[in-house]
Order: sequence, then C-alpha cells, then structure tokens
Amino acid sequence: MSSRQIQSFFVIVISTLMVVATVVFNFGATSAWAATLPASLASQPQFAAMNRAEAVTKNLEGKAQEAMGNVTGDPKDQIMGKAKQVESQMRNTAEDLKDQVQLSNRAKAAAKNVEGKVQEAAGNVTGSTKDKMMGKVKQAQSKDRNAIENIKDSIGNFFD
Repeated sequence: MSSRQIQSFFVIVISTLMVVATVVFNFGATSAWAATLPASLASQPQFAAMNRAEAVTKNLEGKAQEAMGNVTGDPKDQIMGKAKQVESQMRNTAEDLKDQVQLSNRAKAAAKNVEGKVQEAAGNVTGSTKDKMMGKVKQAQSKDRNAIENIKDSIGNFFD
C-alpha cells in the first residue's frame, strides 16, 4: 500500500466526517436536526448492539494486526491495523450520533449514504469484501429512503 493510497483514505475519512457533521448539525441554521429530541432507543436496539459489537471486533482485529506488524516489522500490517481501528472509531461515533439525535427521514438517508461510502472506502483500503458490499447496501438503502420521501412529498403536494 502506497503512501498516496493511505493519504487518499484519510482525506476521504476526514471529508466524510465533515459532511456528516454538516448534515447532522446543520451548521448555520436555527432549526438544526441536532436540536430535536433524542431518538428512542426502543426502535432498533438489536441493530445498534450488533453495530457496536462489530465496531469492537474491528477495533480488536486492528489492534492485533498492528501488533503483528510491530512484531514482524511489516509496515503494511501496521497501517492496515491502524485503518481498522479508525474504522471502528467511526462506527462507534456513528452509533453515538444515532443515539443522540433524532433525524428526519431525509437526514437519515443522507447519513446512511455517507456511512455506506465510508464503509465501502474502508473496505477498498483494507481489502475487505464484506465492508465493500455492506457499504454498497447502505448506499442503496439511502436511495430507497430518498425515493420514498420523494413519493411522500409528491403526495403531500397533490393535496396542498
């Protein structure tokens, strides 16, 4: 893995975090989504627990790979281990945001799309086919949610 690929990965991660912060907190607006009431934890507790468990697993996997890289002196393992730990932190941050903020359906779609892009990018960097595919699935879910919102808007405009 070249330093250019690593640099590109971190640029994508930082850019994604900036987009998520902008979407979630709607900087500059008086009615930001973050100002809404916290989301109920009863809606999908099993999925949240599974996402957190995946984040913990990814973190442990990254620490083990980084340690193996340190022992063997393999810089690729060290970098891949760090990348997995960063991905774990991003997953935990996403879950924290989900716990704290109740988003509109459009915002949920945008957040799901960003989450999918980050997971797909992480999969590209780490070579994880599972992460690539899950990232694409999340992006497709985002498109579906936006399509549903477009239909709702059309129906609402019809009756206005």
